[in-house]
Amino acid sequence: MNARHRYLVYGLVIESELALTSVHDAAADDRPADITILTGSPDYFAAVARPAPGDPEDWIEHAVLDDGRVYLKASEVFEAMISADGRTATCRKLSDVEQRALEANLLNFVVSASLTLQGEEALHATVLDMGGRAVGLLGESGAGKSTLAAYLISRGADLITDDMLRVEFIDGAMLAHPGPYRLKLLEGPATSFLPDAMTDGHFNALSGKIMVRPRRDSRRHRGSAPLAALFHIGSPDEQAATVSSRQLSGLELARTLLSSAMDTRYAKSSRMERQIRFAARVADLLPVHALRYPRTVAALDGVAREIRRAIGV
Repeated sequence: MNARHRYLVYGLVIESELALTSVHDAAADDRPADITILTGSPDYFAAVARPAPGDPEDWIEHAVLDDGRVYLKASEVFEAMISADGRTATCRKLSDVEQRALEANLLNFVVSASLTLQGEEALHATVLDMGGRAVGLLGESGAGKSTLAAYLISRGADLITDDMLRVEFIDGAMLAHPGPYRLKLLEGPATSFLPDAMTDGHFNALSGKIMVRPRRDSRRHRGSAPLAALFHIGSPDEQAATVSSRQLSGLELARTLLSSAMDTRYAKSSRMERQIRFAARVADLLPVHALRYPRTVAALDGVAREIRRAIGV
């Protein structure tokens, strides 16, 4: 058996045979592991009988096996087999991909798939600390969550998590757990808003983005933070002449949260009922706003003011 390391990320204890560099050590945390990551050999994966790949244009291959296990393959990055209970993921690196890029993908796709199998609903979101209040930005890939986050960080906010948000409902609050302290940005926003972070940034050829640590003073959120609000950013194609936000409710709110789910390729009918319950619980605890604004740098100051107005800071 290979040596195992223990890490804390997303509020989870992860025990891993793969050494990880972007998350906190949890050697002193004696809780049982929530997820165990094992290394698998080429022979192990060659012996797995799985369905034929789906959409050839999709760079993530996702298959649910008859016994409930989930097979994942990210083109030229990794492949993984996740147990039906989501507790164990056997992984294999597929190419000479850089360590930080490998970790970013493992901690996104493998952990989110594991949480789905464990009965949780994680959100595709970027979360920031703004004046002591946690604010989540929702939206499809390319909507501008990371660009807006970089701008807000340049104006005093700090990063809690990027890409994946794992929440817990405790004592009438919705808590956001911190993810790896890194933000994925296109070169333009990275250079404009976080130039100091670019000095040790790493280009991820798989996403075409640069991964940066937003603050060099390593101001990190080790504990969970109560969310004050979620803001859904429309696609850039949705033209907006001015900055505005409105609180969502009913079916529109449910559709927004369902469309913001992680691991959307897992489409078993039993999951839909769980997602509806999750959306209802969020609606009871937290305002969710539709945020619309012109996609210009000049508009971002107004966006920051509108978010602060909505959360009362």
